[in-house]
Amino acid sequence: MKRYHSPIFFVFIVSFLLLSCNDDSTKKDNDVLSTNQWIEANMRHWYYWYHQIPSSSKLNFSNNPEAFFETLLSPEDGKNTYHYSTINKKVGITTRKSNSEPVLGFEFQAYMFENSHIAINVLYVLPNSPADKKGIKRGQWIHRINNVLIQANDIKLLRSNQTLTLGLNDTWQNNTPLMNVNIAPEVIEDDPVFYSSVITGQDTGMRRVGYLVYNHFTSGPNGDDDLTYNNRLKSEFSKFKAAGVNEFILDLRYNGGGLVTCAQLLSQMLSPQASLGGVFCETHYNDKVNKNVLYNLQPNKENLDLTRLFVLTTNRTASASEAVINGLRPYYDVVLIGDRTEGKNVGSITLSDHKYEYELHPIVCKVFNSRRESNYENGFSPNWQAKGRQLLLESPVEFGDRTNDLFLNVALQMIRGEVTRTRSLSTDTLQIKSIYNSLLEHPNRGMRLGTIYMDTDL
Repeated sequence: MKRYHSPIFFVFIVSFLLLSCNDDSTKKDNDVLSTNQWIEANMRHWYYWYHQIPSSSKLNFSNNPEAFFETLLSPEDGKNTYHYSTINKKVGITTRKSNSEPVLGFEFQAYMFENSHIAINVLYVLPNSPADKKGIKRGQWIHRINNVLIQANDIKLLRSNQTLTLGLNDTWQNNTPLMNVNIAPEVIEDDPVFYSSVITGQDTGMRRVGYLVYNHFTSGPNGDDDLTYNNRLKSEFSKFKAAGVNEFILDLRYNGGGLVTCAQLLSQMLSPQASLGGVFCETHYNDKVNKNVLYNLQPNKENLDLTRLFVLTTNRTASASEAVINGLRPYYDVVLIGDRTEGKNVGSITLSDHKYEYELHPIVCKVFNSRRESNYENGFSPNWQAKGRQLLLESPVEFGDRTNDLFLNVALQMIRGEVTRTRSLSTDTLQIKSIYNSLLEHPNRGMRLGTIYMDTDL
């Protein structure tokens, strides 16, 4: 009897498994379809270039959501090799924190040289981070990851959760490590108020110069409603005011953006007192959303009543940083020193729904100043520019080094009246290219206008 019942039982088990697999597959397909329909509905409503989204009949709703999202984006969204609008999976309850995932604790820029040699420059190191504890310094060069010369695909390992061995040297020219460090990522805080000081004496022509390195526009470590970092910023400006600061150097070389309200706060402390109450910026949405939002320079007790501003820039200076430059220009002279900025004159929001595992960060508006100017999509050209990329490859020195930090030194010379407003500094040509801008790994940098949490689809 068993010989006859076993095949029937086996067929029943196989059939049950096949039905279960089919059910799982169908559920997965339905989840993808539902997610993509949610993405499309929101993009057709909020996206600044919604009119350029292909018709629904031309979209593939069976694509994975990341690929589907990309098919909706306009050629005007971003630059040649990347878009400003992004999508990402939620990480969990810590998603809204500014530093919810383990990191190594340093910002970097990777370069490929003419002999195809790749080296990674350490731009700055966060205090008390794994990198700081291992003795990694601003200006050092990483030549090896896990004891192997770096290839292009290896660079993103620095953004992973892996423990790594990094081979470092003090120069980009020598790929033999002077030190090897084993480093594991940790969850840390990334306070944007990175460095501040008051510079006085003969270097400034006896002026009292405030100097601030501000690395991103984030209000606090636990999301947009946390004002910890904003309060720290206000505290620093109270110190500047108490010290009688009458000139200011704002270092935005590595600031890729953040919350518009943080940019508003910074600007109203830097602006002339007579401008308070005026427009900082105005955001224009598409004709479906049909609104413009004004951000004014609010009166505040920390305002320095400056008559001009010096800003240090690089090609990583973007979005909310550029909004500060654009927003203050109508009120006084904003002098730029360094390199051309990114050219991001648009802003995004975060769209989230508890039913879906993705968050959307679409571009939803264009940013204007009080003169209705928004013509910096190609970046702001500096008044004093260092031409020749080799200058940018000299090992960066510690922040505040008024002698050896070229751009800070030039700003101080301008304050003393010893350097002309418009100048370019050239060096020997060096064939290199930037191959990885780590700021692009921060989809929430940019210029953000908050988060919209929805319980239902639009």
